[in-house]
Amino acid sequence: MKPTLALLCLVSTLATAADWSRFRGPNGSGVAETTNMPTTVDDSNTVWKVELGKGWSSPVLWKDKVIVTAETGDGKRAVIALSAKDGKELWRHEETFVAHKIHNFNSFASSSPFVDADRIYVNWSTGTTIQALALDHTGKRVWFNEHVADYIHEHGTGVSPVVADGIMIVRSEFDWQRDGKVYTDDPVQQKWKACIVGLDAATGKQVWKNEIPNCLNTFSTPVVHKTKAGTNEFICADTGSGVMGIDTKTGKLNWQHNPGQTQRSLGSGVISDDFYFCTFGTGGGVKEIAAIDLKSGKPEPVKFDIPKGLPYVPSPLVIGDTMYLVGDGGIMRAVEFKTGKVIYEERLNGSKGSSKFFSSPVAADGKIYAASQQGDLIVVKAGPKFEQLSASKLDSPVNSSPAIGDSRIYVRTEKMLWCIGSKAAPLP
Repeated sequence: MKPTLALLCLVSTLATAADWSRFRGPNGSGVAETTNMPTTVDDSNTVWKVELGKGWSSPVLWKDKVIVTAETGDGKRAVIALSAKDGKELWRHEETFVAHKIHNFNSFASSSPFVDADRIYVNWSTGTTIQALALDHTGKRVWFNEHVADYIHEHGTGVSPVVADGIMIVRSEFDWQRDGKVYTDDPVQQKWKACIVGLDAATGKQVWKNEIPNCLNTFSTPVVHKTKAGTNEFICADTGSGVMGIDTKTGKLNWQHNPGQTQRSLGSGVISDDFYFCTFGTGGGVKEIAAIDLKSGKPEPVKFDIPKGLPYVPSPLVIGDTMYLVGDGGIMRAVEFKTGKVIYEERLNGSKGSSKFFSSPVAADGKIYAASQQGDLIVVKAGPKFEQLSASKLDSPVNSSPAIGDSRIYVRTEKMLWCIGSKAAPLP
């Protein structure tokens, strides 16, 4: 099957032209169904760019709006809606927060929103608490859950919400000590338990709560999987619990793979044709994977050739039968999706040489887009042969993942939000 056709087939049942309503688009796949995407960035296809406050969250799209979160002042952050047409601010909803310990690379606006026809959903941290809220499409608060769960910070938070079957999943995974490091000496906090919570998406009230073993702070965002029985489950990965299938409506643990996992889950997993893949790692440690077949309803480990240089922060990208792995150090590996057999290994070259990556790659129209910490948007042709089409310098480093819709790509840099592509107005 040709790469461009495979790309369209992959998302045809999941997406409309502008369906990028959560972190990494349709079910976290990173793949959009649209055409006429740009191969480079220049004045002719830069539709608009606007300044944003600090934040790692990725933009999401809904009809003619681009929605993003950002720090807006000392102890303040906001959900901001911009016009996809010209980048003008439509509204913002601002909240206060209590600053806490975070990693130097993190921010207080790192979780991306989730959007559906009814509401815009956000979860984030304040002090030692995980909060969640929902807004309507005019920016007015529908509900606010000011204490979903307790939280102990090692590096701060960053998991984005997902909504399925009327349930918003919120994750609060932490530990108060690890490898001799103590993150709190408060005896009350040392009794707190990590948990995954399901909230009623219409009211914000708790529907279910699963306590799990304490673990390293987790940053991967769940995907939704339709089970053999026809029900939906959230697939979550973390240190300690491995990979879990959790019934969306009840919170029941359907299955668990590799409990006792010792490394951190940063990059989000991907699922296609009942096959799930994700990576685990630590800053300088050995990387591990989960490659499991879920057709039977239970996780069946798949023999998988583990290539060198697996990504720690960037999430995998699957187009048809090929998975693209962009390592943090800038090596792109194309592998057979269900075997791991390497098709090619090539370095992504930025406008000034080699690049490093925190951003996850995304794709549309037979093109793969990778945004670097050096501030480049690199475009690669999808397919069995490596072909870098361009490397375009933007204004500042990129750590968030781009969004795609209606022949445009939206890239959030450290300072700006760029809209690149077709200058025709996006579809309403």
